[in-house]
Amino acid sequence: MHDDISIWSRGVDRTVFDPSKRDLEWRRAHGLADDDVAIVFLGRLVMEKGLDVFAETIVQLRKRQVPHKVLVIGDGPARGWFEKALPGGIFAGFKTGKELGQALASGDIFFNPSITETFGNVTLEAMACGLPVVAAGATGAASLVKEGETGRLVAPGRPEVFAPACADALAPYCLDDALRLAHGANGERAARAYSWDVINQAVVDTYLRLLEARRAAR
Repeated sequence: MHDDISIWSRGVDRTVFDPSKRDLEWRRAHGLADDDVAIVFLGRLVMEKGLDVFAETIVQLRKRQVPHKVLVIGDGPARGWFEKALPGGIFAGFKTGKELGQALASGDIFFNPSITETFGNVTLEAMACGLPVVAAGATGAASLVKEGETGRLVAPGRPEVFAPACADALAPYCLDDALRLAHGANGERAARAYSWDVINQAVVDTYLRLLEARRAAR
């Protein structure tokens, strides 16, 4: 029996998710001007992903006249509901691989109101693309986002409280280019620790250490 337990994280493919994948032509083709600030939703369009909170947060931003656009990447059974709740939103549809990396990096802020995520791959992918993250301070996002450095974590609660708090967190990123870019760059640097090269090397190092320990025990 060994009491040495190693936990290996999931990783992110940095050949796909990287700030260099940002594409101004892609943005323009989808109705985003070069100076628009696009708040991104990424995921399967089902209500348990927090679509109601996302939509109500956008309502709050619009009431405050905070300039922004909405970019939705994904598809699912609640797409019709989401489109009605977000008039004027840009729905890019389901993407995978390089197309997903291009779409995500072409956004500006990642907003993840879901409280059902485990590790939160989409949050890590957004960080790797250089986007600051506003997320529910629960489950996976809480272990990835560094409050006030790579984004903001918002305590989840009733939608009538949660959505305004999310709007409070998003507004500064919409209004302050320097803040948005700085926190996005911080997130990209943090995401480097989750590249597959780093994760796989940790696995190899662990096996080598265990083999050496076994030889020593003999």
